[in-house]
Amino acid sequence: MKQAQKKPVVGLFVDDSVIMSLQKQKTSRFFRLNLYAGAARKAGVKLVLFSPGCISFNPDKLDGMIYNHRLHRWEAAPSPLPDIIYDRLVGGSPELVREADKVRHELNRRGVIKLNAQPYFDKLNLYQTLLRCDRVSPHLPPTRKYRGAETLLEMFKGSSRLYLKAVDGRSGKQVVQVARSPQGGYYYRYFNERLFSGKTATLPALEKIIKQVTGHKKAIVQKAVDLVQVNNQLMDLRGEMQRNARGELEIVAILVRLGQKGSPITTHGESYQFEDFYHTRLNRSRKEIALLKERINDFLYAVYDCVERAYGPFGEIAIDFGIDRKGKIWLFECNAKSMKVSLLKSADPDATEKAFLNPMLYARYLYYSRQSQDRGREQKKDRNLVK
Repeated sequence: MKQAQKKPVVGLFVDDSVIMSLQKQKTSRFFRLNLYAGAARKAGVKLVLFSPGCISFNPDKLDGMIYNHRLHRWEAAPSPLPDIIYDRLVGGSPELVREADKVRHELNRRGVIKLNAQPYFDKLNLYQTLLRCDRVSPHLPPTRKYRGAETLLEMFKGSSRLYLKAVDGRSGKQVVQVARSPQGGYYYRYFNERLFSGKTATLPALEKIIKQVTGHKKAIVQKAVDLVQVNNQLMDLRGEMQRNARGELEIVAILVRLGQKGSPITTHGESYQFEDFYHTRLNRSRKEIALLKERINDFLYAVYDCVERAYGPFGEIAIDFGIDRKGKIWLFECNAKSMKVSLLKSADPDATEKAFLNPMLYARYLYYSRQSQDRGREQKKDRNLVK
């Protein structure tokens, strides 16, 4: 009797608080996990949720959670270590970060395949890396490491508006826009649950606001791009890119994001499908849209290629970029852990389904590619022994 083929085990790495909430069946906040569970079933892989608190080593033990499709709930279950890690753990306390890094290190030592080469990007390191890439460097806004008032003074020479961002900030948090007033003083705006804005008379006072927003973390200063605005709403775009069941790179969606009125960021705003928005809201012709999309596609593939050449292979990256009033494309940042919020808001069911399915299909591809490579090495070893 033919033995059933083992299903690859995909470990979806999350925060301890997520596991605790699921154990209490508080699932409404984590509906995306249900979408991943459905995608894993469709892809033919076993999905196990786990956090730093679920796993131990020497001896290796994993008590994670699996989805019961019959009862429509997550349940605790022991599991072997994953074959592939899909790292979705975001930030947290310094202690959690240390614990998470320890787990990543131990799994890497045991040969567990990473869906993404690294769990996050340091904005300064990424900028310095892409600056060396000829195809991408023309799309980078001038950026410096923030060192205090001297950096602000230097950057204000080239622009009256700047952005300061914590190097590991996410979801529009720890971002503040500052502007020099012609009458003296400095304006600031940032978003934290709601919009905050004000004016300071001096640079030291502005530095205090910046520290308050970015915390004690490293930060970058970036020249503000003169982006297109729609009804006083800032507009930028996001390219959701993933590898599929054959390991091929594809653009799953290009999304237009509109910030809340007066907000310095587009996060927490509205989201639209690129072609529909440009045609119905910006009154662009289908030909104009096709030409712009071709430029955007070339840009997105160039960014992804440069990132992979520097850091290694990625199963998915969300690329945030903008188009200025003269039509130039500017890269803002790359995200190794897209929450797919903009995609879900855009109401594109086909793209949404693909975005949750592709990581599972790519994980399966990575697993069987590794199996094939291992068999090839064994066969070569056997042939050498015969000789």
